[in-house]
Amino acid sequence: MTILGRHPEPPVWLYNLMARGPLAHRIYRRLVADLAAGLPPGAKVLDVGTGPGYLLGYLGRERPDLDLWGLDLDYRMIRLARRKKHAPGSTAQWLVGDALALPFGDAVFDQVVASLSLHIWPQRQRGLKELRRILKPGGRAWVYELKRESAAGDLRAFAREEQLPFPLVYLGFRAVSWGHSLRAADFARALGQAGEEGWRLDTVHHLFWRGELLG
Repeated sequence: MTILGRHPEPPVWLYNLMARGPLAHRIYRRLVADLAAGLPPGAKVLDVGTGPGYLLGYLGRERPDLDLWGLDLDYRMIRLARRKKHAPGSTAQWLVGDALALPFGDAVFDQVVASLSLHIWPQRQRGLKELRRILKPGGRAWVYELKRESAAGDLRAFAREEQLPFPLVYLGFRAVSWGHSLRAADFARALGQAGEEGWRLDTVHHLFWRGELLG
């Protein structure tokens, strides 16, 4: 992750500390469950904006058969990701690269995921086009973001399922949601500007959007 526009990201050391914390682990666990359930054996998966690589680390433990790739614009994040140990038998390729100009040919990946990074892309429509470009026919790109429209009931349901104090979830969400979340209209605008038609937007895990592009 990087500091772009008006959505400053925390420094690398702090981001890494937050990403390995218990709340982030709970969030990653939910996203990994989504991904692992629908991927065919040996699928090639790219995590765009991988940060220090925790999402792929958890996914590799769940599905060591997958061909995992992680990309981030910040070389310091990739350096952290390369130091991590993954599940026995699983490997991951890590590279520095820009989500707006992905260093891959067309139709390369079965699954692309971008979690909690679209909101800092300076040209969202360009990044979404890139995700589509590198998908194989029949592949999927999933873009996760915090749902700014989440109401108190959504926050309460998440807190109950994760056995967390509701005030902690409420205050934490409100603290980060203004600068690090998107509205449904933000997704629709970016996808419309990208000229994308085959997409859908769903609420998942009470607090998140999952935008889906199909190859």
